[in-house]
Amino acid sequence: MVLKRVALNFLLGLLITTSIHLLMGTTAFAKNIETIKVYGTPWGISTRYIGAVEGNRNFDIADLQDLGINTYRIYGGMSRWEAKDDDGVYGWPSIAAIKANPNIINWAWWDNVMTNPPKGSDYWWSESSGTVWHGNARTIFSKLKQANIRPVLTIRNVDNFSHPTWALKLNPPRTEADWNEWWEHVFATVYWLNVRNDYRVDDFEIHNEPDNREQGWGGTQAEYFELVKVAKDAVDYVYRKYLPGRAYHVHAPVTTSGSLWPLDALQQIPVYFNFINIHDYASDISVYTQQIHSWMNLTGHANFPLWLGEWGTYQNGYDDLPFAINLIKNLIRGSQPGNNYIYGSHIFSLYDWGNQEQYRGLIGAKGKRRISYYALCA
Repeated sequence: MVLKRVALNFLLGLLITTSIHLLMGTTAFAKNIETIKVYGTPWGISTRYIGAVEGNRNFDIADLQDLGINTYRIYGGMSRWEAKDDDGVYGWPSIAAIKANPNIINWAWWDNVMTNPPKGSDYWWSESSGTVWHGNARTIFSKLKQANIRPVLTIRNVDNFSHPTWALKLNPPRTEADWNEWWEHVFATVYWLNVRNDYRVDDFEIHNEPDNREQGWGGTQAEYFELVKVAKDAVDYVYRKYLPGRAYHVHAPVTTSGSLWPLDALQQIPVYFNFINIHDYASDISVYTQQIHSWMNLTGHANFPLWLGEWGTYQNGYDDLPFAINLIKNLIRGSQPGNNYIYGSHIFSLYDWGNQEQYRGLIGAKGKRRISYYALCA
């Protein structure tokens, strides 16, 4: 779709919340808040995948379809699906043993946690107030598949709450037993989703903001790069052995705005990931986007798709009209050709996270659409 379609659809959505005056190809908002010009000639191609990060207050596939997004980011990992060691024996089974016989993994554990999560919610790990959406992982992944919405799954050993406590000893992995547990978890996640089931989850982020200690990663950059290598080996083994010919994507380094880690990753471990993924909450995302593209060009990886894994705000601004206008500006920026282009993105977040006033998504309690919701309408 061309840029003028994105802009026009956004403006149509804002008719619900504000007065709009159309005149001579220029869209002027009431009170002279902002002006967006719509030209008849396209000068870019819209971001290929426009989506959102999940929120724990709800999951309703109708909301995603109404919004018109085509990708959804999900936080996976040990805290969500392996809160205790799935077999109860640390460091077992070995990587070699799993390759020899995948049924050595405790699949009863995985079937149960994905079908009957603690407290009846796949978001049980994220909130203790009881306000989270009630449902399981099977529902989420099956509904996404049915709606042809592309999941992007974060896999991590320890989350931003430093959970699960049993996995702290492999944060970062150093011993053979540590690596066995990490390899097994990645393998089991990918195998359960795509071999034991067929949910078509083919995009995997390795951890979340490993350059930001508050998000859980306890190691150095070099140790994170080792984590990526071993995760890539586990993912690759599943696809080569059980899903030959099917494409998969490893996203890295999934870092914060302004981080130098993307350049380091492109220089040091480029064969272990094929999608570069960053976060950027800047009001103008083009500044960092251009920097990333320059590093991709410099290192000979200009062909890597660039994903913006988190953008928007976690500062409760989605009911602010000027902020909503700026969202559409950033969508346009990311759809420009060359060093501005973003292949896929996830705004943070679709739904609220718990009762915390700070973390308010595009959709609030009882399905309330905040103003910025209409900035993302495709």
